[in-house]
Amino acid sequence: MSAKRGLGPLYYGTAQQPWSRGAAAGQWVVTSGIDGVIDDSGTALSGVESQTVMVLERIRAILADAGCAVDDIVALDQYLADPAERSAYMRVRDRWLAEHGPGLYARRDYASLLVYPRLATPQMRVEIRAVAHLTGLPQVPGLPQVPDPPHRSDLPGLSDPTPQEGS
Repeated sequence: MSAKRGLGPLYYGTAQQPWSRGAAAGQWVVTSGIDGVIDDSGTALSGVESQTVMVLERIRAILADAGCAVDDIVALDQYLADPAERSAYMRVRDRWLAEHGPGLYARRDYASLLVYPRLATPQMRVEIRAVAHLTGLPQVPGLPQVPDPPHRSDLPGLSDPTPQEGS
């Protein structure tokens, strides 16, 4: 018998999507790829800024239902449709993470950002899949505890890069 369990159906507004919210196995929670083309009332959202907030709010709700917080995220697979929207996306994402996942935002140990111009629909500007680790559960026997890595600014010669327009 598998310890994997589904996280239930995914709804955007009243429309059930053909994929689920994600799955959990052991201490791990993995969301499906989440987009923000429409909000929960069924209204279309345009632009990377509004879609990013919708995606992150949906991920936060899915994780909360599974017993995780935003600070429990260990990986975000982020897909962006247009490289010209990178700066706007990162600005909105960072502002949202600073408010809802300050530990994650401070560590910055979560990210993979890929530009993929052919997301599922032409209206989709961003899609994110999150992987989180349930906190407060016992460590797996035999595996060492791994401390959080130091922040980039704590390492000699490294600092946080400042996103440049067009890069």
